[in-house]
Amino acid sequence: MKKLLFAMSFAAMGLMAAEVKGVISDSGCGAKHGPGKENVGCVNGCIKGKGAKPVLVTADGKVHAIHNADKVPADLYGKAVTVAGKVDGDSVHIDSIKGN
Repeated sequence: MKKLLFAMSFAAMGLMAAEVKGVISDSGCGAKHGPGKENVGCVNGCIKGKGAKPVLVTADGKVHAIHNADKVPADLYGKAVTVAGKVDGDSVHIDSIKGN
C-alpha cells in the first residue's frame, strides 16, 4: 500500500504549479516570436486571421501549448507575460495571466 501511495504521489508531481515568464506567440510561428523577438502584428494576424492557437514561449525557447487558450486576452498576443498555472510537460493550464 505504501508503494502505491508513493507511486501515485510521484505521478501527481507531473503537474507542477508554477509561475512562468514568456511571450504569447502563435502555433504557426512558435519560438520565432519568443522573448526578445516579440511581434504583436504577426501574432495577431496569425491568431485572428489564420486561426492559429496562442502558445507560450519561455526564455529558453520552449514552446508550451495552452490548454485553456481562451484565458489569454487578445491584448496580450505577441507580448511578454507572466503566467501562473500548471505546467505538464510541453503544455500549460493558465490560472492567471498578466502582461509584464
